[in-house]
Amino acid sequence: MSHILIADDDTDLTDGLTWYLEAEGYRVTAASDGNAALASFREHNPDVIILDIMMPGMDGIALCEVIRRESDAYVMMLSARDGEIDKVRALSIGADDYMTKPFHATELVARVKAMLRRGRTAAPEPGSYSYKDLEVVVDHRQVRVGKTSVELTTMEFDLLLALLRRPRTVFSREELIKIMWGGDFYGELRLVDNHVYHLREKLSAAGSPSFPIVTVRGVGYAFRPED
Repeated sequence: MSHILIADDDTDLTDGLTWYLEAEGYRVTAASDGNAALASFREHNPDVIILDIMMPGMDGIALCEVIRRESDAYVMMLSARDGEIDKVRALSIGADDYMTKPFHATELVARVKAMLRRGRTAAPEPGSYSYKDLEVVVDHRQVRVGKTSVELTTMEFDLLLALLRRPRTVFSREELIKIMWGGDFYGELRLVDNHVYHLREKLSAAGSPSFPIVTVRGVGYAFRPED
């Protein structure tokens, strides 16, 4: 039974989400502030964590940063503000998805199902990929630029691996969503753009500023190595 942690000070929301998620067979724990959520996270090691950005005590952004240092659990951020800055900030610190309030509980449940269906622990393919000073060790899900280790989220790693597997192939956002999330994604296709942006930033910061992830206008993205 998968375990879901909901951290939000809106008790009506957490009660409603708990009812829907438990009806689907999930075990649910709710916390009304960031400090309680952190304690619950460390006690229960949940599979999915749903965090409100604006919470008493430790806010959702700070809590997500702690979680990402300690766990590979899926993180979904919630916000009452329809701001692109909040979304970019949440994804930049390792959140896997983002929803703006108000939303229907059935949509959130559908996204949680998609997260859990793809699984963090699927058997990886053997081998590795390399390009110049970049090396991706598939079975260990490790990325290095020279001797520098690059910490990627699961989504960022899957995105990078998809591009490396098929160099010069132009992937649409829909194709990349299917690779990263599976065929039942209900969120925004623009999430792909955010993950591409942060992947580029992390590789550049590690010393690989010229890794050629090319934007194909009106279509999507491709890995185009230099001949």
